[in-house]
Amino acid sequence: MPDLQSHPDNLTFSCSEGETLLEAALRAGLPMAHACGGHGKCSTCRVWVMEGAAQCPDRNATEARLASQLGLDPSIRLACQLRPQDRIAFRRLVLDETDMALASQLGGRKPAKAGELREIAVFFSDIQGFTTLSEGLLPYDVMYMLNRFFAQTGEAVEADGGYIDKFLGDGMMALFGINGEADAPLRAVHAGLQCLAVTDRMQPFFEAMYGIRFEIRIGIHWGQAVIGSLGAPGHERLTAVGDAVNMASRTEQANKEAGTRFLITDTLYEKVEQSIEVADFIRVRLPGTSDRHTLYEVASLRPDAVLRLTGKAEPGRKRFVGRDWTLLMEAAELPEGGHRVFEFQDFDLVLLRRAGQFFALNNACPHVNLPLFNRQDNLAEPEKLRPDESITEGGELVCRWHQSRFDLASGEVLSWCKNLNEDGTSQGMEQLGDLSKNRCPLRLFPLHVAGGQIWAALDT
Repeated sequence: MPDLQSHPDNLTFSCSEGETLLEAALRAGLPMAHACGGHGKCSTCRVWVMEGAAQCPDRNATEARLASQLGLDPSIRLACQLRPQDRIAFRRLVLDETDMALASQLGGRKPAKAGELREIAVFFSDIQGFTTLSEGLLPYDVMYMLNRFFAQTGEAVEADGGYIDKFLGDGMMALFGINGEADAPLRAVHAGLQCLAVTDRMQPFFEAMYGIRFEIRIGIHWGQAVIGSLGAPGHERLTAVGDAVNMASRTEQANKEAGTRFLITDTLYEKVEQSIEVADFIRVRLPGTSDRHTLYEVASLRPDAVLRLTGKAEPGRKRFVGRDWTLLMEAAELPEGGHRVFEFQDFDLVLLRRAGQFFALNNACPHVNLPLFNRQDNLAEPEKLRPDESITEGGELVCRWHQSRFDLASGEVLSWCKNLNEDGTSQGMEQLGDLSKNRCPLRLFPLHVAGGQIWAALDT
């Protein structure tokens, strides 16, 4: 007969062959909760097997079904179903009536956890300078703005399998990997990038409604935390406690001094380094810690990682040196002397390759916004536009409409509208009026060439 040792009672007793742990404990006078009468229909008799878990028999069908429903760790067993065959040491997890109310799952909407040590990703975000932003708004508008913002960022977090732990004023805490998902580290990073994208998309709305713009700061840490349900009976919420939570919070706060939006710790970076693009890294001593830590600024996910997570490729975008960059094309696909027109919602961008260099500019002459180069879909019907296109000579661009000349590197006007009439009007377009005084430079876009790809910063 194996010996069983109970904690925190420090009581040792024996178990007969075929006897359940609950039956043996009750026979030995050890009080153990069993709200359903020991029939495997509740979890109040749960115990944590501290020693000898590997020697315990596998869960039977009744215990396995309940364990799956509640997400119980393998070391958490139901005393009414476990029939020990070797010595074990265990801890009772339901000690009194209060514990009974906390642990009972009957009629509950969500399963609770009595406390499990897990490796998880802890996600923190907050709105930069929110107190100052909200001072000029009515209380109703503050709540409306926050609810609208959290509705969309929360949806992004949950879409990647994150569990929203709590909202903290203008901040949010979420957990990834509470059920042991293998891809939790990468999904946490993807959720962070999606939250940044949501913020960027919402900026025009908040600027139009309230005349404000804001940024969010995100910090994520990968580490061990205790996962469990906290709160009064009937008001429990699953949460995490431990140093991992503090590290994530301090990482989010480090964005303020670093001038960044999205930082992750080195432990998370080790999990995802092959799947992400990093803009920069910093070495800091976080508040409350004695050691210096390396934090990484996340720019984007690599295309293959996005494909693994979502099943589809996304337009190439990344954050780098404080700017948002959009992938245009592979550099090798644009021949020397060639150009490509890219159509965006508000403008067309033309990419040129001249003397081994790349130039990107708004495909519109600065004086009357006529296209410098034909769109690809217009080439089959040249009568829609002039069949000829603007040309480049050396480092200059010559507009095809009025022969204005511009410096490709700076966009500055070198000579203005040689083909204008003496009164400043354009021949055949006199209704447009005097164009001679409208001396505007070209609108250029910064380019970044890396890994054989051409990226453009469109937010200029």
